[in-house]
Amino acid sequence: MGLDYIRAQTGKPWRKRWEGGLDRLKLPTLFELTMSETARTVTAQLDANCPLKAGDTLIVQTTPDGLTVSDGLRAVGHVANPSSEMIAAIADGGGYAEGMIQRVGLFGDTAEISLK
Repeated sequence: MGLDYIRAQTGKPWRKRWEGGLDRLKLPTLFELTMSETARTVTAQLDANCPLKAGDTLIVQTTPDGLTVSDGLRAVGHVANPSSEMIAAIADGGGYAEGMIQRVGLFGDTAEISLK
């Protein structure tokens, strides 16, 4: 009677509780470390009085002191210290890249630009 009572009160055995648990642990989660594509986003310092909004398309080009962000022929900002990988990727594209504004800062002085 004692063993039957213990089995009835404790529920499923440990192995049955974790049935499929190993498969669930192998599934990708929110904190998956592998990334499918390289994230190329930079934060640019914008010049005063340039009305930009999220979704605008810009031109990003290499300069000796970093990167220059232009809206057509008008320079609207710069990136002072881009990573060497970013400069190499833009240089491989002829020195120019197309960028899209993801977000503009609260005061309009910075913008996050993703490069294509």
